[in-house]
Amino acid sequence: MADSTLNGRVLLVGKRARILDQLADDLTRLGLHVREETDVERARTQIDGATVDVVAVGRAIKPGQRERLVHALRTKNPRLRVVQGLAPITPVLVAQVEEALTAPSRDARIVGAVALETVNARVVITLRQAVEASVDLHRLDMLYRAHEQQIYRGPLERGRNFLPIRGRFHRGERFLVVRAAGQTSVHAVD
Repeated sequence: MADSTLNGRVLLVGKRARILDQLADDLTRLGLHVREETDVERARTQIDGATVDVVAVGRAIKPGQRERLVHALRTKNPRLRVVQGLAPITPVLVAQVEEALTAPSRDARIVGAVALETVNARVVITLRQAVEASVDLHRLDMLYRAHEQQIYRGPLERGRNFLPIRGRFHRGERFLVVRAAGQTSVHAVD
C-alpha cells in the first residue's frame, strides 16, 4: 500500500499524455503537487528547477534530451531527484516516485536484494530486518499490455525469504515492487 503522507513537487516529462495524466492523478491522490509536460525542450527552458523536488522522465525521452533537462533543473536545485521511468505501467511509475521521495541511504534500506528465479517460480527477497511487507510483480507483455500480480502480503523474516509465484510471469518485461516499513523499492528483474 502506498504511503499517503508523501509530500513533494513532481515534474512528469514524457511523450504519452494519457500515461502522464493517469500517473499525475495517482500521485496527486498521494498528496503530491504534480506538473506534466510532453515537450522536453519547453520543460528544460520554462520550468524553474527550484520548484521541483523530483523529475520523472519517461523512457521514450532520448538520453541526450534527458541529460540536458536534468542539467538545467539541477542548476537551480542540486538536490533534485531523478526517476527514469522503467515502463509505461502506472503503478510501477508511482512506486518509482515514492522510492525517490522516501528512500534512505543504501545502508539504511530494509530491502537488501530482490531476485526473480523463473526456474523455481519464486521471488527471493533479502531483508535487513523482520517487517510487514507487500510484494507485487508487474509485467509488460509483448503487446505492451500491463499485468499485475500480488505475490505476497504479510510478515517476512530478516534474511532471505522465498515467495512462490503462480500464474503467468515468464514473458515480457518484469518489475517487482516491494513496500516494507514505509519504504518502497522497485526492481527490474530478468
